[in-house]
Amino acid sequence: MKFFCKKAAAVVVAAVCGVSMFSAAHAAESISGGRYGQVTLTKPTGDMTGFVVLFSEQSGWTPADQEAAAALAARGAMVIGVDTPRYAARVAADKTEKSCHNLVGDAENMSHQLERTVQSNHYFSPILVGTGQGAILAESSLKQAPDNTVAGAVSLSADAQLDARFKPCPPDPTIIHAKGLPGFMERAALQPGQTKATALVAMTGPHLRKAGPTTGGDVSDLPLIELRAAQPTDMLAIVISGDGGWRDLDKTMALALQRDGVSVIGIDSLRYFWSEKTPQQTADDLARVIRAYGARWHTSHVALVGYSFGADVMPFAYNRLPDAVRAQVSYISLMGFSPAADFQIRVTGWLGMRASEKALKVRPELNKLPPSMVQCIYGEKEEDTLCPQLTKTGIEVVKLPGDHHFGGDYDALARRILAGWRKQIAAQQG
Repeated sequence: MKFFCKKAAAVVVAAVCGVSMFSAAHAAESISGGRYGQVTLTKPTGDMTGFVVLFSEQSGWTPADQEAAAALAARGAMVIGVDTPRYAARVAADKTEKSCHNLVGDAENMSHQLERTVQSNHYFSPILVGTGQGAILAESSLKQAPDNTVAGAVSLSADAQLDARFKPCPPDPTIIHAKGLPGFMERAALQPGQTKATALVAMTGPHLRKAGPTTGGDVSDLPLIELRAAQPTDMLAIVISGDGGWRDLDKTMALALQRDGVSVIGIDSLRYFWSEKTPQQTADDLARVIRAYGARWHTSHVALVGYSFGADVMPFAYNRLPDAVRAQVSYISLMGFSPAADFQIRVTGWLGMRASEKALKVRPELNKLPPSMVQCIYGEKEEDTLCPQLTKTGIEVVKLPGDHHFGGDYDALARRILAGWRKQIAAQQG
């Protein structure tokens, strides 16, 4: 995800510059929260189990809100406390979004930056929680969220109407969520004798979980997205997403492949590479996925597809697959990939900066791939890509309109991948 996230600038600067915002003691503290303004951070007790954005009522942040934040932190949540009326004023003053506001992006930006700063080994999608005006704000933010960005929302005694200053953008009409919403929704009213803290903990607690241990026997520990074709062929695509996670280009392109009879397994890079991996570990996990779904879905042709961050790491993973697994791979499509590969999600990657000093050079690994089975796709306005250098190597080089997102025509992108893959299968069988 090569862009500059302006709304989280204050938090980003602290993270990039190595400034610690956390003390050892378990206590609330005030930090800069991007467009939220100053927020109250309450650190988790013990192992982290979730990331909560807690919106206050219309009256602003109160001791009752802090009591709720502390109770959630005692259950392992990292809690960002947002003063709702102050947030509304800052949103109204933001002139970068003219007709409506992307509220869910503020929560996602905070979760990315803060969870990376504390060096959590697992990424937790934010849970949006609120009472009164904060409750309807949480609901409205969830409704506009793309898939795989927030875990869900907890709404306690929601107000009837959202403050008009928020003006949330409507959900993308082209996106249909399988369960109606891109996450869970818990709604309830405050009961007599119940405090805000006890009610919110009761509603949020079931969604707070420690990261499970990884195992070598199956793939249940991996952040996978299953897209089995309704009328499946013998083709299986393994797609490693960009560093923003499974969304937008990755998701839409994969759904287009699914409609054409290709079963797809997505690997969410944001979650998988949240903790650093080695090339061999990546290859081992990829091999597990190929074996598991090849047997489960009875496929015989495998394509490895990577976008951006996912494309950067793909040659390393392919070259380290066991021989028997590598023999099942008939095609590799690399979209918008760079000369160097990191194996951990970085704050500077979201800022559009170059790879880290630990990044590994991609070209030596690329040179080991069978060129006839490799496709390299890039946007004509992209600058940091190896694709133009590969035009006389035997690799299929595809130049598309636009920049790193190829003009937004992701269905056409899927057609180019599928056409190249089918051509390669035919060549191998001939």
